Amino acid sequence: MRKRSVLCMVGAALGVLLFPAGITAADVVPNQFIVRTSDSQALTEFAAEHGLEVAGLITYPNPSQETMALFGDFYVLTFPEESRTTAEQLRMFQIQPWVKQAEPNALLYPIPGWDEEVVESFAPPPDTFDDPYTPNDPMFGDQWDKTLTETDWAWNSTRGEGATVAVLDMGVDTTHEDLNENLYRCYNSVDDDSNYHDLRGHGTSCCGYAAARIDNNVGIAGMAGGAHLMAIRVFPDEGGAPSSVIINAINYAVDNGANVISMSFGAYGNVGLEWTLNSAWDRGVFSCAGAGNNNKDEAFYPAAYPKVMGVGATTSDDERWENSNYGINAQIYSPSGLTTKPANTYGSGTATSFTTPQVAGLAALVYSAYPGTATQQVWDNIIETADTLNSDIGKILRINSRNAVFREIIVGVDAESAEPVSLKASPIQHGAIRFAAPGATNYRLDVYDVSGSLVYRDAGRTDANGEITCNPAIGQGVYFWEIRTHHSRETGKFVYVK
Repeated sequence: MRKRSVLCMVGAALGVLLFPAGITAADVVPNQFIVRTSDSQALTEFAAEHGLEVAGLITYPNPSQETMALFGDFYVLTFPEESRTTAEQLRMFQIQPWVKQAEPNALLYPIPGWDEEVVESFAPPPDTFDDPYTPNDPMFGDQWDKTLTETDWAWNSTRGEGATVAVLDMGVDTTHEDLNENLYRCYNSVDDDSNYHDLRGHGTSCCGYAAARIDNNVGIAGMAGGAHLMAIRVFPDEGGAPSSVIINAINYAVDNGANVISMSFGAYGNVGLEWTLNSAWDRGVFSCAGAGNNNKDEAFYPAAYPKVMGVGATTSDDERWENSNYGINAQIYSPSGLTTKPANTYGSGTATSFTTPQVAGLAALVYSAYPGTATQQVWDNIIETADTLNSDIGKILRINSRNAVFREIIVGVDAESAEPVSLKASPIQHGAIRFAAPGATNYRLDVYDVSGSLVYRDAGRTDANGEITCNPAIGQGVYFWEIRTHHSRETGKFVYVK
């Protein structure tokens, strides 16, 4: 579920002026805030009175009217010196009647990757496949991840043609032999210019997983090797990426035709990107982000936002990678494998940084196979057709590209409008929580508390009698639930007692 229409959002509305949970003064751009106003003149006068610098939040050239309607009343305000603490500065905005939303300009950091040895070259592999598609890229024989996830089968239908993947990261090696042909409307959101060359390497690796050129007799085949690759630089030469820069990058991607946004970065505090990512979702753009590399079940943002698919990591043995974060904020898992490295080299790596662009590439394949499809349908095709693995932390879902692409989508029929299935759930629950459906079906269950926060997610198949039994670790109180199948949706609430 990606829309919380059944939930009371009062808590969220009251929370927009609070210091974001988990974010400290060390995690923000000093003295800088993102402010949404109902009165730009009052904001200008306030800034002049206190000596603040004011800049519009949207700074890239030629933003769309829709983007300006959504974000034209957001500004970046910078205090002249550290005369007050961040909390004190924030309180100055809280008492202003013209302030609709205010938050520190949070910093996000790239998810580190575990690089393995660089691969120089391989001879072209023999064409041993009868039914899967075999590209002519010489290193394809070593791309075990593409056969494990049956991506080579999906390539019989599409290789990403007509879709655009935006990789928000450190930019890209613009001269790389396996990437330069796919580059499309790339951008530097840090400096608002066209210098998006990757100086640190992380972005080049992410771009290769998503969309290294397929069938060019060079290197490897990216997941969506026939798609446009929109590399957007959001990181400076060193340090973290301000959320204001990332907001610009997200909107730039939407305005310039991206179907998918890949984000291999994050922080454990709420970083204030949800509004922007929600609008991207509503405007037809699928987003995914790395769940983090700390082997824990903890919300890592932006992966933990409801309209972002959180991505964990698996290995060549089809097991959860030991450092991958897990839990309700890692909805899907993927392996990594070979990718592009700077200076026309190739190598492999392991991290949720690198599995995220794999999922982004798969989303591009679905968009390519079914042009005009709804964001929710792309989400459902990836989740509901995934392979279930028995891992060290229980059952997890690992992408299956063949299933995701070959499951038919009837374009123009919004999954949100599906008729409810006849589900039954007791209004008072204790111990294990139980639901009953008319018969066996695949499902996804989301449970939210009264503030609208996702507290439990489960996906799988009901038993033969249509029953769902789960044991979420939740406290006593009122909760809202939603269960989705491919063709239906049902919502409700229950009181949980110990």
